[in-house]
Amino acid sequence: MIRVPINMDMQVERLRSELAAHGSLFVAFDFDNTIFDYHNLGFDYSGVISLLRRSSEQGHKMILLTSNEGDEKLAFIRHYCQHFGIRIDYVNENPIVCKGCRKPYYNILIDDRAGLSEACGILDIIITEQEESKV
Repeated sequence: MIRVPINMDMQVERLRSELAAHGSLFVAFDFDNTIFDYHNLGFDYSGVISLLRRSSEQGHKMILLTSNEGDEKLAFIRHYCQHFGIRIDYVNENPIVCKGCRKPYYNILIDDRAGLSEACGILDIIITEQEESKV
């Protein structure tokens, strides 16, 4: 197993600090096989969908990163996300804070090819803390 210098606790703390400093987060997410069963394998993405909906409700900026192109496909994705309460603020573009930068800017990436389970766990901790602090 490869050892990495940053563990999950450190990642949670980093998100906490970024949230405290800026008041919101940039949450990037993929569509296919992250919130939509692209290959029709019967996977249940309701937990990820719920997490992204909760992120939207907390006012985080939501960035859709997808390889889907074309007005028809993007219209379907927008409708799908809207149906589940996931707001889309940016599609395949950098937020205002990073215009002109080629690397997409985000505080956390929710993607089936980028440690989906761990990233969801980290974001869930932050969102739950936000929700509990408002009660």
